Order: sequence, then C-alpha cells, then structure tokens
Amino acid sequence: MAYETVGDLIKAFRDDERDTVQPYFWTDGQLVRWANEALTEFAERTESFYDTESSVTQIDYAAGQAEFPLDPCILDVVEAWVDGHRRTHLVRGPFRHDWFCRSFGTQLHFDQVGTLRLHPAPALPGTLKLQVIRRPLRELDKCDRIPDILPTDRRHLLSWMAYKAYRVNEGDTYNRGSSDEHLQRFEDVCQAARERGILRRGDCSKPIRSHW
Repeated sequence: MAYETVGDLIKAFRDDERDTVQPYFWTDGQLVRWANEALTEFAERTESFYDTESSVTQIDYAAGQAEFPLDPCILDVVEAWVDGHRRTHLVRGPFRHDWFCRSFGTQLHFDQVGTLRLHPAPALPGTLKLQVIRRPLRELDKCDRIPDILPTDRRHLLSWMAYKAYRVNEGDTYNRGSSDEHLQRFEDVCQAARERGILRRGDCSKPIRSHW
C-alpha cells in the first residue's frame, strides 16, 4: 500500500490493530500526533532528511552581521556557501575565538546549539546558502501529504504509532510487551536506514552501531 498522506497511515494503523469500528480505541487526534512524532523521530535517528531548497537553507545577512541563529528544525549543517561560492570553510565543534584568528579566507563555524558564525564579518549584505540535515518543517494534519521520507520507509512510521498507542494506560489497549516490540522494530529500521546513509555517503568503510 502507498502511504501518501497521514490519513493513509491512520487507515492502515486501524486495519492492522483491528480498530475499524467506532467508537475507536484511539482517536484521530492521537494518531495524527503520533504520526508527527514518528516522522520527527525517524528524521533525528536516521539523519536522512537533506535539504538545500526550503526557506531554512537561505539566510540573508546585513553588513557586519557575523552570527546567525538557525531554524530549530536543523540538526546539522553539511555545507555552506557565502553568496553562492563554495570556497567557504565549515568547521564544527566548540567555538574558539583563537581559531578564527589563525584562519584565512571565509570561515563558518557551526555549533550544536544551532548557531553559525561567519569570519570575517561581511563588509556588504549578502546571502548564506546551506545544505542541512533537518527535522520536518512543520506539523502535519490528517489530510497532509507525508514529506521528506522515502515512500518505501513510510510504512515504518506505523511501528512508532503502535508503540505509542499501546503505552496509553487506559483500559484493554494497554500492552507494554506489544509496545516494546513495536519500538524495537522502529529502532532497528532507523538504525538500518542510518547505516545505509553512512555507506552511501562514504563516511566510513562499514556500518557504525549506535545506541539510543
């Protein structure tokens, strides 16, 4: 089945969990919320949502501006260009003022709290263009199409939804064992997707195991 919208996921979830007769065990509102959580969790665990086109990847700056808070959806900055030139050097890690003093050319520093620093400060206004890894840009509604994630991976969002559903401590639907199984399935899928991405980019010669 092709899961094009959040509504498609909800229908599949109800079919899988035998929740097709009203009154439902789980409301549409709950399932929409868990679908959004699933997409965000997938993005964070796999680091697979690359973006060079949305509004969060372009920052207009003024003359003398050297510090740029990034959109909260951004997990990492992969590349950065000042006014479209690829000669900008990007550095990650704890910020050190003496590093900039020893460097030459245009330098950008990215820290994990979500700030970019440009050195030297620009003499003229311009545009900073980024390639980023990010979370979803916004919360989805039931009728919305599912963005960013590969069509073949959308079905795995159901595992997170089921994990959350069976953790609701109400009546007959609470099932910690089933919830744990769905969570493990989701984590395994995310780890496999992350490792495929690492190998595809050539970041290492073999998969890296992570623990959440």
